[in-house]
Amino acid sequence: MATVVKKALGIAPTKEKNGRGFIPSPLGILLGVDKKSGYTHNKRVAGKYKGNKKILVLCTEERYFKMENGSLFSTGNNVQETAVPLMHLTNAGFDFDVVTPTGSSAVLEQWSIPRKDHAVLAFMREKKSKFDQPLSLQDMVGRGDLNDDSPYVALFLPGGHGSMVGLPTNEHVGKLIRWIHQSDRYMVTVCHGPAALLAASVNTSDPHPYRGYKMAIFPDSVDRQSPSLGYLPGKLPWYQGEKLSEQGLSFINKKVEGAVHVDRKLYSGDSPRACDQLGKLVADTLLKELAQ
Repeated sequence: MATVVKKALGIAPTKEKNGRGFIPSPLGILLGVDKKSGYTHNKRVAGKYKGNKKILVLCTEERYFKMENGSLFSTGNNVQETAVPLMHLTNAGFDFDVVTPTGSSAVLEQWSIPRKDHAVLAFMREKKSKFDQPLSLQDMVGRGDLNDDSPYVALFLPGGHGSMVGLPTNEHVGKLIRWIHQSDRYMVTVCHGPAALLAASVNTSDPHPYRGYKMAIFPDSVDRQSPSLGYLPGKLPWYQGEKLSEQGLSFINKKVEGAVHVDRKLYSGDSPRACDQLGKLVADTLLKELAQ
């Protein structure tokens, strides 16, 4: 009976057609997925960068996240959170490469597409092959590509609960994160993307490289409320804020408010609402640094 009532109220998670997992409820989609992203084209910086430095985008290759009750959440990387910062960077003249742990296709939350945002839709169509045929992080590490000659000036960790699956425990992700910090490159995260930072503590007793840093993040308190709205089909088995706090990071926001924060070379945003400002800020910063 409870399920019938939840369906009537629009708060029952929606079963996938394949019957395996769940996507958010109609109410969860209404409250959590924008029809338009809020992206605003920045003519001032369009095409300014002419160099060969790139952005590396670490995506998940995992579709399902098992909740505490055993239900599978059909997730991946959030489309809006992935696209909007990259749209600002490519507008400024930067190219990007997508990488996944083994080179399998990046998994994106198709239900998270802002379906009335023609700019985002066009961007994702144009860049589809980058996500379908990404680089392999395992191969990059094996070849020794993480070195001073690397073209990558920044690592971008897009959001989506899929960032909490596989990436936080992957030793190669840990090596990538430690290399970004040690080589004084930029780290850019949004929403649940910071979960991947946990990998920096895999197979090492050294302090977390971002220990003592502050950042904007999707708050655990909101994730705890999400099952009641049917956005998640159950409670999360763990929470990124709690785990990152244990590693010495702290957070500037307790609500989802479009917060953006800069701490040294760690640039972060709390949610889709932050992506337009975050993308512009990172693009401006990179243009200024690389012009010197």
